Amino acid sequence: MLLDRDEFLVTYDATKADTKLLLRTVKASGYTAQVVTGDTTTATQVAQVLPTGFAVLDEALAKAKAENKPLVLDLFAEWCAPCRQLERVTFPAPAVKALLERTIFLRIDTDKHPELAQRLGVEGLPDIRLALPDGTIVRQLRSFHTADSLANELEKLLQQIK
Repeated sequence: MLLDRDEFLVTYDATKADTKLLLRTVKASGYTAQVVTGDTTTATQVAQVLPTGFAVLDEALAKAKAENKPLVLDLFAEWCAPCRQLERVTFPAPAVKALLERTIFLRIDTDKHPELAQRLGVEGLPDIRLALPDGTIVRQLRSFHTADSLANELEKLLQQIK
């Protein structure tokens, strides 16, 4: 387990462990817990639309629609070590920086915008949402991503714009 991450995975044999006890133990330690079966990658498919009624997000959505660019929403907090690592290492990487310039890139501090974070269902940080110009979220990326990993996701996003 990497201690600077906000998310971790516990793999166990359900025939030898009590799932309910495991969930209670993880939750008692202060973490959010859920049982996931199948693909356990950190990128998850989501089917939702960005909420409206939040000035900072409404402005970005309007710009995304006007310029026909996808929206990359980085939900972070100043205290989040993986968020700071994304800001220092991943976002400035040449390939990522070039791809982000082709999007509307918006960073939102969840401590300053808790209502927005709640509406988006943010459970851990960092949380990056990739959305089409109409606000449809096509991908959610959780935890730290390397420059290569994020560049790959951004390329896929940009391919969806016609």
